[in-house]
Amino acid sequence: MDEWLNQNRREYELMMMVINQFLAQGFYPVPTAPAQAGHYREDHTQSILELLSSFPESHIQFPLQVFSLGPVYDPGYGRWAETIDVEILGAGGPQHELLALELIMRLITTWPGLASRTLMVMGHLGLLNQVLVRESVPDVIVTQIRQALRSGNLVTAESLMTHTTPKSRRLLLSKPYKEFLDNLRKTLPEADFDHLSRLEQVVHQHVETRWDLSLTGNWPYYTDLVFSLYLKDVGQPVLNGGRFVQEINGRSWQGVGFTLYLDPLYHAVGQEMESLMS
Repeated sequence: MDEWLNQNRREYELMMMVINQFLAQGFYPVPTAPAQAGHYREDHTQSILELLSSFPESHIQFPLQVFSLGPVYDPGYGRWAETIDVEILGAGGPQHELLALELIMRLITTWPGLASRTLMVMGHLGLLNQVLVRESVPDVIVTQIRQALRSGNLVTAESLMTHTTPKSRRLLLSKPYKEFLDNLRKTLPEADFDHLSRLEQVVHQHVETRWDLSLTGNWPYYTDLVFSLYLKDVGQPVLNGGRFVQEINGRSWQGVGFTLYLDPLYHAVGQEMESLMS
């Protein structure tokens, strides 16, 4: 039992290390309930925005940087995951994408050994939609493709894209940035390559990257950049996030956010954390 208690203690110490970083960078904590209207909380973002929507719009100043912590429920596996959810709210668009990635990279460098053990995969729903429009894919099929990708059903997505060109379908394969970029230039020459280069530079100076338009995020509200940071040895995500637009009680919210999963983070940095704190 002592070992179990000590592990719980170390995991909470890790949580406090992460929270203190967010507080030091000007983020505000927002408490959210683990269950609402008879349903377990599956997504902090929805809960945060519902709470903030209870305040008059004139009382909220943007950009607004907030975080919430606590477990979220995964109905697919029937289990809870301890998380910290971080949101940069406001109409910052591409700039907020950069800010979110910079925040994640600062967090990673807290543990020098973590960078070599992780892989950042980045996708982009805006680019995916532009590619499908260029290929004259009907709107209803675009929706079906996005739904298939979000559920991880790449086979169905590829079958729906049978009539598109091979260069477009290759964008749904995970590739290093240069290979992805070369293919994207052939497919979508009007894309904002300067911004993509800045996103890549922020991350790749710390962590190995891959680009993959089949990555569309876990939630239907994502609109542009999406990303997942994985542990290489187990393929388990340490965090997921992206840029979004969400309608809550008649109000439109936009921003960039991510969810940090504490269990895989602890397993990745637990020993290193103990040596730093000893």
